[in-house]
Amino acid sequence: MKKISAGIAVLLSASFLFAQGAKPEDFVSAEYLELLKKDGKIELIHEKDDTNLNLVPDCKYGAAVEAEKIVKTSKQVPFVAEYLYLVPKNDGDDSVVPGIKGTIDDVSVLFRSISKMKGMKYHFEKSKPETLYKEAYMIASVDSDEPVADPVEGSADGLIAYCYQDDHTYGDMKYKLSYLQSDNMLFANFLLATPMSYLGIKAVDSENMKINIIAIECDDCYILYLNTDVAAKKIAMANVRKQIKDSMTVRMEAVYRWFLNLL
Repeated sequence: MKKISAGIAVLLSASFLFAQGAKPEDFVSAEYLELLKKDGKIELIHEKDDTNLNLVPDCKYGAAVEAEKIVKTSKQVPFVAEYLYLVPKNDGDDSVVPGIKGTIDDVSVLFRSISKMKGMKYHFEKSKPETLYKEAYMIASVDSDEPVADPVEGSADGLIAYCYQDDHTYGDMKYKLSYLQSDNMLFANFLLATPMSYLGIKAVDSENMKINIIAIECDDCYILYLNTDVAAKKIAMANVRKQIKDSMTVRMEAVYRWFLNLL
């Protein structure tokens, strides 16, 4: 067995102790903590003119989510939603359901493993599950169409990457992915890098949709925060906001289920 250097061992030990000392109340306000512990999930769909983000964990990456908010105009259809989850750890006890194994490094690798999103399932209420992404993989740049390996080596801190997804509803989509990572936290921002179309009509311009993710490892659980922010085009004779709401809500739930199933 290879020996770990003293310096690396200290760093690993410090990271482990930091996670072991962290608790949900360190990051979630008392206003939401009781409900989160009771239900395991809080979903907040914002009103059209509500620009405040209420569920962002109080952590070092909270400011990054705030900084990524899309500024909307009166000519656009706004949609902002937040989802906060409390997920228990499962260290081999199958009686803990749901629960996840692994450290923040495993979470970091998962959110960089875009190829594992291929075949992800989602479904609307009273409908059978559908395949959300017929294809999903990393690409070298937004101008590339050729798959490259998922960048899963080492820390994600400071990583910039790009991906392609063949979406069930919106077809071909590309994203710019930005990551930050520290001892027990991960931040990821998925920025729409190409226009998004619906029924052959361009519904969202590039850079007008973002998905933000914060994952925090606590002593016996994970806090997972998902935020989707969209500035869509107004389309005559179409309830764009409802379509975006219905679509994005089930997508965030699909991401959450994917997170649970693969960790």
